Order: sequence, then structure tokens, then C-alpha cells
Amino acid sequence: MHPPANGPNPTGYAGRTVTKPPEWHSLVVYDVLFNNLTTGLFLVAAVGELAAPATFTAVAAWAYPVALGLLLADLAFLVLDLGNPLRFHHMLRVFKPSSPMSLGTWCLTIYSLFLTAIVAVEFVVAVGWLPADSAAWWARKVAVAGGLPFAFGSAAYKGVLFSTTAQPGWRDARWLGGYLVNSALMLGAGQLLVLAVVAGEARAVAVLRPTVGLLVGLNLIALALVVADLYPLLARLYSRRARRRAGLFAALAGMAIPIGLLLAGAGPVTVTVATASLVLASLGVRSVLIQLPHAAT
Repeated sequence: MHPPANGPNPTGYAGRTVTKPPEWHSLVVYDVLFNNLTTGLFLVAAVGELAAPATFTAVAAWAYPVALGLLLADLAFLVLDLGNPLRFHHMLRVFKPSSPMSLGTWCLTIYSLFLTAIVAVEFVVAVGWLPADSAAWWARKVAVAGGLPFAFGSAAYKGVLFSTTAQPGWRDARWLGGYLVNSALMLGAGQLLVLAVVAGEARAVAVLRPTVGLLVGLNLIALALVVADLYPLLARLYSRRARRRAGLFAALAGMAIPIGLLLAGAGPVTVTVATASLVLASLGVRSVLIQLPHAAT
């Protein structure tokens, strides 16, 4: 005897995907990427300036305006993805530390204020409106140190947010937050290396080249941990051939090409292409990650 058509399913929801995938597509992919680009560049430049000012202060002065431009692009992607841009301020009406989205939104907002203040002080000093040894310049130093925890929180919260949802794939990616933070530092070090080479800061270049290489290796380990978390789902969604192609792309663009170019020299072309390869690999990984809930359903 068969149960009535409108009766309850005797097996319940076991083995079925019951969540609705979010309406997050390419804009969120670019949001995550540009978030890592701006926060990573700021973190590496700020830590370098505070730890070794004689080596990094000059190149950090170039890095902060670039980080601000990347931040503005990230905010544009973030606001446009809301559908109604006027909704953005709604996320600032409450502060809930237990919510990754609330905490991350506040970290991103405060980070943007510190970064804007740094660039504003650099501008007024550069045009001669204030001397370089004025109180405003010392306030810039305070802003550099003050922005560090909020930049780190901005880099970390998206991975934590994704992995604490019930969406297929994201809920299993326990290493996603660590991967995105390390990826941000790697991309930031690569960008700062390009700026150091262009600015002719040899001492900064000497420190940043091996640093980028180390972070590339750590990034591959973090990515492998994320893939291990997601492997059952990836094996179900994609063929072995597709997985091998993706792995080859990640290995070449995310490690082999950048490391080979960095070992070949520190010219403007080699370091720029190496960093561009890292950005391309990061974009590919984020594209797959963001689309996982859609592919799973």
C-alpha cells in the first residue's frame, strides 16, 4: 500500500539538500578577492612599516593609496550585490559580536576609516600643507597601528561567515577562514613587492621576495586542507578529469609560475607577472567556492 500523495515522506529529509542557495554570484567572487587584496596589502605594509620603518616606510606610503583604491572597488561590489545599495547602512544599526557578518561589517567600516585617515594625512603632507614632522604625521602612525586588528578582522570574517552557514560545501570548509587570511597576506606581499620594485626600494625587495615564496607554500597547504574538507562534495559534483584540471591550474598559476618567476629575478616584469598569476589563481579558487551551494543543488 502506497502512502497518500499529500502525506509525509517516511524518509524525511535524510540525504536531501533542503537549503536554498543564496543569490551570490560573480559580484561576491570579486568582493572576496578585492577584500583580500586591500586588507592583505594594508596588513603587510603596516606590519613592515612598524617592524622595520627604515626598510618599509617609503614603499608603504605607496601601498596605502593603492589599498584605498582596492577597498573602494571592494565596497562597490559589496553594495551592488545587495540589490538595493541603500540597505548597506542597515548592517551598521546593530553590533553583534557573535555574528560573523555583523562583526565583519564593523571591522570593514572601521578599517576603511583608518585607511582613509592615513591616505588623507599623506596627501596633505605631500602637497606641503603640513610639515612631515607635524602632529598629523604622528597621528598617521597611530592610524597604521590602529587599523591592523580591523584589517585582519575584515580579511578573516568572510571565511568564517561562509563556514558557519548550512549551505552545502561551505558548512564543511572549516579551513576556509585560515585559507582566506593566508591568501590575503600572500596577495598583499606580492602587491607590495611590485611596488617596492617599481619604487626602487632594494632593501624591501630583498625581504619581500622570500616572504612571498614562503606565503605561496603556506597558501597551497591551506588550500589543500580546504579541498580535503570539501573532497566528498567535489568528487560527487565534478568528474575526475575536471578535478585534475582544476588541481593542475591551481598548482601552476598558484605556485609553479610565481615561484619560478621570483627565482628568475626581481625585475618589474617578472614580479608583476608572478603577482598577476597569484591573483588569477585566487580568482579561480574563489569562483569555485562561491558557486558550491548552487552546484550542490
